[in-house]
Amino acid sequence: EIVDGSAYLKTATGVQTSKDNGYVMMDYGSITGLSTSLEVTQTTGGVLEILVYVNGEDVGLRNTIYSPQIGINKDYDKQSKDVINFQPGDVVSVYVKASGDVQWKNVINLVKIQLEE
Repeated sequence: EIVDGSAYLKTATGVQTSKDNGYVMMDYGSITGLSTSLEVTQTTGGVLEILVYVNGEDVGLRNTIYSPQIGINKDYDKQSKDVINFQPGDVVSVYVKASGDVQWKNVINLVKIQLEE
């Protein structure tokens, strides 16, 4: 489906997430990366920010696509281990924040985690 504006991403099974409803972590660990590929279908400029939330809070890790172009746009960012930690029961979700006139679809997003040993 084409999204006009901002939205939380759906899970791999197609269920809509939210600020408080997402993937429930089962172990202790940390988020070490974020990668995003998405297709822009219409734009007059603007910015797309892909934000990671843990327990409803923006943790500061994001992909930012400035002046997205029609077609496939991508970005990735790495984060050192133990900067953004989670524990069993914490909820991780991802939000696409659109500024400007941008329509997008077909998001492929990966939140990379490292579990504690």
